[in-house]
Amino acid sequence: MSNMTPTLGQIMKKARLEQRLTQEEISERIGCHPQYYKNLENDKGTPSIQLFCTIMRTLNISADSYVYPNRNANDPYYQKITQLLGQCNQYQLSVLLATAEALVRDNSSRDNDT
Repeated sequence: MSNMTPTLGQIMKKARLEQRLTQEEISERIGCHPQYYKNLENDKGTPSIQLFCTIMRTLNISADSYVYPNRNANDPYYQKITQLLGQCNQYQLSVLLATAEALVRDNSSRDNDT
């Protein structure tokens, strides 16, 4: 990918390759024909909202990476945290949320003390 805003197809392909999956494996998981999935990766079509959401969940991609492509694009911590959040169950998410809120609250109180 270049410095230009990545397309949905580029985002999908990158995530799929990082997970070492084939187009056929992903198309089976999301319930579409392999040729249709290949076309999506090659930016020759646009999925429905429902399929878009299924693809994002299946490839563990934050929709923000497509909707807000430049936000935190170069921050590897943000990218990794976002990816890991997609693998958490509700309990794990609640623990992480409480931890993040405590860290932010602690940081805010330290800022107010100075």
